[in-house]
Amino acid sequence: MDEKSSWNSIGDELVKCPVDGCDHIGHIITKVHCRMAHNMTRGEVRKKYGMPTRLITKSLRQVKMEGARND
Repeated sequence: MDEKSSWNSIGDELVKCPVDGCDHIGHIITKVHCRMAHNMTRGEVRKKYGMPTRLITKSLRQVKMEGARND
């Protein structure tokens, strides 16, 4: 997992909210999520917790290929 300099994902990846204990994962960490879930602005979240962590996802084809190898 890498930290990145954007609140948006690129391609098939996802981003995880940087707040400790928050399990929110999506294509974007919105200003609304920061306000509703943490009562903070995105700037406040960034200052206190850093930027979102990017998560590289596997395609359905990759998952099927791994399943076939494990059979």
